[in-house]
Amino acid sequence: MELLIKDRLYIPAFLPKEGNFKDFNTKKSILNKIEITQDERQAVGLKENADTKRIEWDVEKDTPLVVDFSADEMQYLKTSCEKISDQSLPDDMWQTVEKLYNAIQEPEK
Repeated sequence: MELLIKDRLYIPAFLPKEGNFKDFNTKKSILNKIEITQDERQAVGLKENADTKRIEWDVEKDTPLVVDFSADEMQYLKTSCEKISDQSLPDDMWQTVEKLYNAIQEPEK
């Protein structure tokens, strides 16, 4: 699955804040895989705008990260997406949810 920086910033917001020990380890593994490294931050100029409190970067320099999630991680992401399906979120967050959910569904086809 290819994830852009925006996707990698949004995914932690979709994941449950608490769970059992297995969930904790699965979430930790996902977060490690999608982590934005210091080198990436510098390459795209990732920073917080002090005035708007928004995170900004040069999207032209954003190179997708190819991530291979395990079956357990995919199931955890699917469940997380389903749990937030009734929430009100910005459209660009829904695009990330849709990207995840579609990628999760593909192996089942």
